[in-house]
Amino acid sequence: MLIWSVLATAVLTGVTLGLFTTGAPEWATQAAELITAVAVFVLVCLVESGEARSSKPSS
Repeated sequence: MLIWSVLATAVLTGVTLGLFTTGAPEWATQAAELITAVAVFVLVCLVESGEARSSKPSS
């Protein structure tokens, strides 16, 4: 569930950056870029932790 919400956040802020780059205030553009970067970082961390858990041998 968390992965999907992070992915949706990254996509929506990316679309927002693409649509409103010329008309948006500078602070809004910087905030959207920061949100996108954090969302991608969290997504990568979640995927990596999921792979680490699935590769552990079950004993």
